[in-house]
Amino acid sequence: MRNLTGPLGRVPPSSQFLPTPDAPVNPTIFELSTAHTLAVIRAVDPSGLWDQNPGSGVWSLRDQLRHIALVRESILRCLAGVATTGLGAVFETEAWRLGGTQALADAFERHAERCRDLLKELDPIQLDRSFTTPFGNQSTPRNYLRMMLLEETHHRAQMTLTLRLFGLTPPDYPGRAWAELGVDQP
Repeated sequence: MRNLTGPLGRVPPSSQFLPTPDAPVNPTIFELSTAHTLAVIRAVDPSGLWDQNPGSGVWSLRDQLRHIALVRESILRCLAGVATTGLGAVFETEAWRLGGTQALADAFERHAERCRDLLKELDPIQLDRSFTTPFGNQSTPRNYLRMMLLEETHHRAQMTLTLRLFGLTPPDYPGRAWAELGVDQP
């Protein structure tokens, strides 16, 4: 893997996030991804841009952020055996629906704290046990964690593109999906 550095330091390999049966859950990559998303949130100035649509078929910045948070928290709740009932209501509060940049950053921080608590509930021994998804596919909790990170990276990249469309400069961070997931590049 390339030696990527930036304001957040060297990008660690995914193995530091995705535990092995003999190692505890280490949320390093989760923290890095959270920091990257917070950097994008804080780059939205003025706050009035959160609900503007940059083009047909493009989600607003607010919709992208709410999607990221809902996916992260719902996947972690499912893997930790916590009910997802009522989770959507969490993201319908005033801060998520109407808040500006600071209110959304604060709401995302609270969301990240709930996710940290859920990560602590994951049993490293269970992460590679196969199960059948509601769609009939075979998967593992470890794979769901990877998919959660990919989904966040994808939507954060869309938010970054939207910032550019609005004439804003995206934050300086490594933020490449392949780097965050520890995939070697030539």
